[in-house]
Amino acid sequence: MDKIKSLNIDFAQYQTDCLRPIPNIVLSDPSWNDNILLMNVQWNYTLEINQDKLSQVKEIIQKTCTTEISDEEQRLLFDYLSNEKDLLKNCGFTCQRLPIIIEKNKEIAHFLLIQICNLDGFEEFLEVFIQIDVTQNTLELFAQLFGELKLPQEYITQYINYCIDFCNNIKEKQQQNKLVRFVSVFIQQMLKQKAFVTKDILTDLQAFCIEFSKVGEVSKLFKLVKLLESATQ
Repeated sequence: MDKIKSLNIDFAQYQTDCLRPIPNIVLSDPSWNDNILLMNVQWNYTLEINQDKLSQVKEIIQKTCTTEISDEEQRLLFDYLSNEKDLLKNCGFTCQRLPIIIEKNKEIAHFLLIQICNLDGFEEFLEVFIQIDVTQNTLELFAQLFGELKLPQEYITQYINYCIDFCNNIKEKQQQNKLVRFVSVFIQQMLKQKAFVTKDILTDLQAFCIEFSKVGEVSKLFKLVKLLESATQ
């Protein structure tokens, strides 16, 4: 090595240039990198939610669609959703799940509807009532909601008409008579609380009473309808 150094060779003259490809020249304006164009940026608020609580709540909501939940699960659900609105908005309670929750866990359905009554989209949940089967649970829940919320008279009238039509369309006689009794009691309750204007559906009520006159509760409804009719004349 010392002998090589003694030769005073200029190694710089033996260096070769590294070959590099010529870069492409971008002629267009790289506007994709312009932050001004980021218009509809939205913050994911679920990042602020306690994920442990959210997973528990979602699991319970899922369970309400299949079976009756325990008292402990109900207390946990009430506690979490009563105090944290972000959990309520992301808990998995939807219009599609409402009908089955009404039948499996009516009190849970009532609690959830009361909690979301001031949120956007609550009207969509009310629309569900005039799309699903009329049952004892749906009638009882509707009566509960009427007692706690200010439901429009037009909506109540529409629902009563829906219940009457639903009864008329049932083919099995025993099932029909059973539901007619429930609907008759429900309408009487609404009439006594002046939930709707009787004259708006007077003809439909009279036709309902005549059609099912042999059902016990219907005779009571008919008497109440005639009493209210005479009072308005």
